[in-house]
Amino acid sequence: MKRLTIVPMLIFVLGGCQSSYLTPKGERLLQNSALGCVVGDIFFDNCKAGVAVGAGATIIDDQTD
Repeated sequence: MKRLTIVPMLIFVLGGCQSSYLTPKGERLLQNSALGCVVGDIFFDNCKAGVAVGAGATIIDDQTD
């Protein structure tokens, strides 16, 4: 449960500060990883598996652009 509060806070802080070191593709990867963690934790009780699927899908999708 603690992970569910840390990951969205991290995304909010990195996205909210309008930093130049976070590219749009990097921001998308963070968002999909956080969403994957939440979905993996809810459905499978395994945040790491959800993150791996979310990040992997994002990377594969970015390679087809």
